[in-house]
Amino acid sequence: MFTATHGASRAMVTGANAPTAHRAVKGQMRRRAAVIRTPRTHGASATDEGVTTRDDDRSGDAPGQQAGFLSPFGASTAVLEQARELEEKKTKRGGAREMIALKIDEEWYDCSGWAMAHPGGSTFVRLMHGHDATDLFYALHSYGPNGADEAIRRLKMLPKCAAPYDEETEETKRLTTANAEFGELRAQLEREGWFKRNVLSEISILVQVLGCYVVGQAVAATHPVFAALAIGVGMQQAGWLAHDYVHGRGKWCSFMRCFGALTNGFSAEWWSHKHNMHHSFTNVDGKDGDIKLEPLYFLSPPEESGRPDSPLRKYQHLYGYPLYAFTYILWRRHSVASAYARKDKKELALLGLHYAWLFGTLPLGVAIASMLIGGFLVGSLVTATHQSEEIMFEDGQFVDQQFRSTREANVRNPVERWLWGGMDTQLIHHLFPTMPRYKLHKLRPIVQKWAEKHGYDFRISDSIDILKKNYRHLEGIAALEAI
Repeated sequence: MFTATHGASRAMVTGANAPTAHRAVKGQMRRRAAVIRTPRTHGASATDEGVTTRDDDRSGDAPGQQAGFLSPFGASTAVLEQARELEEKKTKRGGAREMIALKIDEEWYDCSGWAMAHPGGSTFVRLMHGHDATDLFYALHSYGPNGADEAIRRLKMLPKCAAPYDEETEETKRLTTANAEFGELRAQLEREGWFKRNVLSEISILVQVLGCYVVGQAVAATHPVFAALAIGVGMQQAGWLAHDYVHGRGKWCSFMRCFGALTNGFSAEWWSHKHNMHHSFTNVDGKDGDIKLEPLYFLSPPEESGRPDSPLRKYQHLYGYPLYAFTYILWRRHSVASAYARKDKKELALLGLHYAWLFGTLPLGVAIASMLIGGFLVGSLVTATHQSEEIMFEDGQFVDQQFRSTREANVRNPVERWLWGGMDTQLIHHLFPTMPRYKLHKLRPIVQKWAEKHGYDFRISDSIDILKKNYRHLEGIAALEAI
């Protein structure tokens, strides 16, 4: 849901035609290598004596942690371990900083010094060491129609460096060509105005969401059940909208970045940090916190993930969907903890205003029920598009990874489409996260045609089928023998 503000990566370019210019390499189609090899390290290893590690604790979690989608237990230890290997290290003698090299538009950049200042958090930059980050960079950063060109300007100021490999291994010719042509597709969409926001559409969505709150508030004292339903649905829709604002670019989205805190008690900073990791490493085990849900949910067999089994696993298909009701309550917990840890007075004040309204003006039963209803509606829908898809144990090329990890829902009527709040176009959203959600349905046929041309499987199922598929996946993992 909520993705980064300056987010773990989004593209920026100077000038109206800059996206096209940056995508071209001396006028020829870009040939990029999607590197998935383990890079050689520079400097002290993570186990060297005297090495100290620290993490940009923007999320409020412990160093390196990414809270799982519905996990109250914090984050994947694998993320922490991998981040430590690439951490900014100093030896006992005050030795050299660890090299962090990213490839963008055929150039390798030394991001070692920049990592700690990266607005989307340092962990993301460290985990991208040795990778071609071009598509991800342009997918997540603001530029042209979406906002400023700050990211591209900062990028050009970074020192160049050599590739962190003795040799680079390119992916297949199909993937290499697809990489280049995906950049061309994105540049074309930019020129055609797909990323520009429509004032009437923005106002319409906002009024609909706030209307749910107003109706619920008006009848809270006399019709508590109806009020809980109205506010609960409003909270679900406010979650989708806050997600749009944090992903979005431009003055309007920046101004509305506080929307999630006021309507749902969500920290935008915590969400950005968490959600950028999800967009950058979708369904990559050990990096995407949204799929690290043990011991409550196992999305892959314990012998594959390497994490301890739990006696709860054999019941996960039974309590799976009901437990989604606690999604919002857990996100609220993480949000408060994050804002408090960062001593973010502004965000704490916004959260305080939200809770003053929630518990100061609503009956307690309405307040609690609305949070559970909103959490259930969000958790049930958003998990279905990823959890039953491929779980990867090695991250690779951005576009290929999105097609392998994400499924769209084919909704049949306007009410159902409204309820999904744009999450039914999850794959297209992952490919173009800064694009306004009300343009994604129109883009679907174009992306489907592009996917067919390049041999990608555009996964889409009827909305009911995708929910059943997620249930069957939980049931299948539950049926495996205990280890």
